[in-house]
Amino acid sequence: CFIQPYWIGDGVDTPQAGYFGLFHYCIGNGFSRELTCRGSFTDFSSLPSGAFKAASFFIGLSMMLIIACIVCFILFFFCNTATVYKICAWMQLTSGWCCVSAAGLFP
Repeated sequence: CFIQPYWIGDGVDTPQAGYFGLFHYCIGNGFSRELTCRGSFTDFSSLPSGAFKAASFFIGLSMMLIIACIVCFILFFFCNTATVYKICAWMQLTSGWCCVSAAGLFP
């Protein structure tokens, strides 16, 4: 998601060149192959609409929860195995909910 900023792009039959994704979009003027690109995940105010901002937030939160879940594997050395599994399960369920919410919000 954050490695490739373009999710949807133009094809052969489209009247105008361009690409857009969750936080980055490029628009062509139709006369040349030059694209004007805008949007950055580090500059939240550059996102085009509230739906894009909300979807970016939920995807970012989902990624952070998955990374935190991987880091929580260290807890196997200190806690009961069942407790660690429950913590990771709730983190992954919340991450999945965030992904579904982002997919529903993405225009």
